[in-house]
Amino acid sequence: MAVVNMANNLKELFPEYVVLLKIGTFYECYNDDANIISYLFQYKIKILSSGDKNCGFPLVSYNRVISNLESRNINYISIDKNHNYEEMDKMNYKKKNKYKEVSSKANDYLDKLNRIDRIKVYLLKHDDKIEEVEKLLYER
Repeated sequence: MAVVNMANNLKELFPEYVVLLKIGTFYECYNDDANIISYLFQYKIKILSSGDKNCGFPLVSYNRVISNLESRNINYISIDKNHNYEEMDKMNYKKKNKYKEVSSKANDYLDKLNRIDRIKVYLLKHDDKIEEVEKLLYER
């Protein structure tokens, strides 16, 4: 739980940054930052026992992630947990920062995915409704 607490503390210091924590051979991010990374790269989100969201990617993907964040003008900071939470990289786009805009799009996208998943679960339990849904979809 200490990593999540540290991530939340860092987020308070860098509210409009994607905070990337290097932990061994992976980078991890939490909550809204996890939503952004999941949205941009289709990485899976895990819900932790604390209720926090977590998303990670391997070290070999770091340059691709950073390039994408930079091309979208999203502030980011990467911190190395194994070196006493030392700052590794940081980019601040100041007034051009698109963090809030991309965060909003990510949240909307993930909300839609969750709605689709709930519909899917419902249809799997009520397969008699699949035909009705197909009718509605294909009539239009």
